[in-house]
Amino acid sequence: MLHCAKSTAARVYPGRTLRQTVADARESSDVKFDVTLAGLGLAVVAALFAAIAVLRSRRARRREDALRRLLDDADRLEQELKECRARLDRAHASVTVMPGLPAPQRAEAHAAVDAALRELLAHRLWIRDRAPAASQAELNRAVAALAQARAQVQRHLIALGTAQHELDDAMREHLGQEPSA
Repeated sequence: MLHCAKSTAARVYPGRTLRQTVADARESSDVKFDVTLAGLGLAVVAALFAAIAVLRSRRARRREDALRRLLDDADRLEQELKECRARLDRAHASVTVMPGLPAPQRAEAHAAVDAALRELLAHRLWIRDRAPAASQAELNRAVAALAQARAQVQRHLIALGTAQHELDDAMREHLGQEPSA
């Protein structure tokens, strides 16, 4: 069998002995192994860079989402506060038309809405000046504060809607019309 391998090696690699052929094969295998190991190392490094890029992208997306939500919530809160002011004006107008009802405290109601609008302006200034450099935790707290303020204004808007409905019914009753259902 050795003779057969030797003759095969002599045919494949003329002038080489079997020992030389085997040694050459080992060296070739070591080179292939080194190349494979280097390729694997490069793949691991590339995967690491890809993972870092994905994490940075997610962090940037969370930050952008928080900033967008801050700006959107500030816009919505401003609209809700203006709607609240308009409803207060309407309610006060209804009350002043009806004799026998307590005098409206329009100035106090407007002062409360104006204070909320000033606070909103402070939030907008914070967004403009500090949000670009703020940490994600600070952005999250600002988003939560605006969401809480919006929830409070929405509760007041619901209460104003109910009060306005009751005022409208009282007005109709006063004028001798059927109250609405």
